[in-house]
Amino acid sequence: MRGPALLGALLATSVASADVVPQIAALLRDARLGEISGMALSTRTPQRLWLHNDSGTRPELFALDTDGRLQARLVLSGSKPVDWEDMAAFELDGKSYLLIADTGDNGAVRKRSELLIVEEPAFDDGGGEKPLTASPAWRIGFRYADAPHDVEAVAIDALSETVLLLTKRTSPPQIWSLPLRPGNRTDLVAQPVGSLAVPQEAVPAVNFERRLQPGRPTGFAISRDGRSAAVLTYASVWLYRRADGERWTQALGRTPQVFPFGLLAQAEAIAIDATGARVFVSGERWPAPLLRLDLPPIPTTP
Repeated sequence: MRGPALLGALLATSVASADVVPQIAALLRDARLGEISGMALSTRTPQRLWLHNDSGTRPELFALDTDGRLQARLVLSGSKPVDWEDMAAFELDGKSYLLIADTGDNGAVRKRSELLIVEEPAFDDGGGEKPLTASPAWRIGFRYADAPHDVEAVAIDALSETVLLLTKRTSPPQIWSLPLRPGNRTDLVAQPVGSLAVPQEAVPAVNFERRLQPGRPTGFAISRDGRSAAVLTYASVWLYRRADGERWTQALGRTPQVFPFGLLAQAEAIAIDATGARVFVSGERWPAPLLRLDLPPIPTTP
């Protein structure tokens, strides 16, 4: 057994890896961050996080460092959020971008969802909070091929220029795909490409709300090197590793490693670093802890 097949076998048997103890990186006390739902690590500036709030939010993003210090507030002009649920950061043609997923749909009634892409601004992080404004570089309006879905977990595979979306209320979660560059098309149709492998997951000893069921994706992030994907639920981080030559649909269909993080009310935001070595997690209750999980290395073939 060689190459991708061998690494795939190693990854498939690595569910019970070394213990990972979540660390509290910061406590986010700013009252404007009262319902954190999306988060991404900057591709422009190391140690910078971008965050946004959930449904009913203003069209704004917040930049802060990984110690929780607020650096900037970015207002998106011409945008009216319906239900912002996730974020992603990626590079394309030498530029850094942020994607905001307006894809929440608790009642499964939306005829159209939308992804907004904005070029990530550059700014000096000294001298207090910076007021910034920007307009979306492009938008991806779409519907699903079968019916409306509630989606809170969206990630970018920049290597294939693909957006991947995970349904929250199907069993198992379905994986849907969209092109990152829509061209002149204004109403795309997301296509199903597979199902997410769901591991065994312990229900937290204290469940803050009965509706917060484990096993439902609430966040999703793919590392810039294209090797690691992290899926967030209300109880754990699920880590999927992709072997060279594999499609993400294959890697996401393999049982992941599971890393519980204990008591975190309504965990809905996750970010992963460039090499898949570290993830950050936060949630929708104020003040929100910012958790850091240092992940085990990717297995190597002999």
